[in-house]
Parts: sequence; structure tokens; C-alpha cells
Amino acid sequence: MDKKYTLYADGVKLAEGLTLNGSNYVSKTEVDISNLPPVFKFTVKDSKGNITEEYEHAKLLQQVQYAWDNNKFYLAFAPVSEQEIKNNEFKSNLQYLAMMADVDIDL
Repeated sequence: MDKKYTLYADGVKLAEGLTLNGSNYVSKTEVDISNLPPVFKFTVKDSKGNITEEYEHAKLLQQVQYAWDNNKFYLAFAPVSEQEIKNNEFKSNLQYLAMMADVDIDL
């Protein structure tokens, strides 16, 4: 029997009863990611409640449905580095300044 996992984003249950295939979490149904922020605390617990994976800053890479696997959904997550957070903050500040100065910029 495959181990089952529960995913949490910022402490809120995102999905439960998922299996693991490589580094992807697999769900029989589509996971509602509509309220998932771009960066969040990501925690995975096994069926016994043990934390098996945890990132203080993570992002969703993809949720893909595969017909070859009975239309199951594969979810992939990755840690976000401190440098990536700083870069995003810097870009956000630049975009704000450009908006306030009514200047168009491409980042």
C-alpha cells in the first residue's frame, strides 16, 4: 500500500490522501490552488502525522493532469531561496516607483 500524504500551505490543509511519485505529489482529483499565494510555507505530513518535508518559503511549480495515469493530477513544489525573495521584492519596488512616476518599464 502506498503511503498517503497531506499537504499544507501556510498551515492550512491544501490536500490530503496524496501519494508520492518521485518528487511529485499525486492526487486523484484536482487540487484547488486558486487561493495559493506565490510564496508560502509548505509542509507535508504522512498518515501518522510526521512531517516529511517542510520549506519556510516554497512555490508551486505545476499541477498537471496525466491521461496515461488515469487522469491523476501531479503537483510539484520547490523551495524559494532568500535571493529569489529579495529579487522579487526589488522588482516589486521598482514597479511601484515606475507606476508612481508614470513610467513604463519591462522587468
